[in-house]
Amino acid sequence: MGHGREPTFDTALDLLQSRTRDWPEAVSPVMRLMAMLYRLSDLALANAKAAMTAHGLRLSEFDVLAALRGAPPPHELTPTDLYGALLISSGGLTKVLASLQRRKLASRPAADDDRRSRPVRLTAGGRALAERTMADVARVDGEFIARGLAPADVERLAALLEKQLAAVERS
Repeated sequence: MGHGREPTFDTALDLLQSRTRDWPEAVSPVMRLMAMLYRLSDLALANAKAAMTAHGLRLSEFDVLAALRGAPPPHELTPTDLYGALLISSGGLTKVLASLQRRKLASRPAADDDRRSRPVRLTAGGRALAERTMADVARVDGEFIARGLAPADVERLAALLEKQLAAVERS
């Protein structure tokens, strides 16, 4: 007999089958979609993190390097701009920046003014690492998606998700 604990599931489909059996009124097309999106997101992130780890980077470090690399030359942003572009606390950002500076992947000019306004600049080594890591993340993401979708399916799904995001983000 159960003791109030929900069982764990290996796949989103296992979860949906259980819910359909035990709580059918909670299973709708939207719930099915959301369960699959959440699970796919978790698996895709784990897949990408493995590629980052192979380059000696944590997700937060890669996010900062990628944000800097994506900024126009000289590839620098203020900590305030970085904080706004990333899902990381200001304390977390401080730790990440210290780690990247220690590893000579990012630098900050010496100045006596407010630390939040001093730009963070990508070093040549940081740029090279960001580019190598991004190439590997793109490769493993492509392999991950290609396991289940043909290129035409990817285009159609991307268009549908773009349509949904545009509607949600505008509201």
